[in-house]
Amino acid sequence: MKHHQNRSQLWFKVLSPEGRDLDNEMKKWPLPDGEKKGEWFISGSRIGTWLVLDPKEHMQKTNRVFIAELEKSEPIIELPGIIWVRQVRLIREATNLDLKPFGIYRVFKQII
Repeated sequence: MKHHQNRSQLWFKVLSPEGRDLDNEMKKWPLPDGEKKGEWFISGSRIGTWLVLDPKEHMQKTNRVFIAELEKSEPIIELPGIIWVRQVRLIREATNLDLKPFGIYRVFKQII
C-alpha cells in the first residue's frame, strides 16, 4: 500500500485499559483528552509501533481502541492490514460506530 493510501485509511491503536502498549507494558501512551488530541508519540523501537486496520483480533474484554493519526514519513514496515510507524498520535477513542464494522460492541453502564 502506498503511503498516501495509508494516510487516508482509518488506523487503530489497541491499548491496555491503562493506556499502555500491548507488547510493551512499560510504554504509556499520551492519550487524547476530550477534544484535545494526544501528543505525538515517537517509538524507541527500530521497527516502530504497530497500527491496524481491523482491531478485532487484538481485542480483549478490557482493551481500549483509539483512532491514530500518522505523521508524514513513510511507514517502516507495511503488511496487509498492519503497519509499523515511527511517529503517531492518538486522535480520540474509537466509538461504537467506528468499531461496528468489525463486530466489536462495547457495553456502557446505562442509567434509567
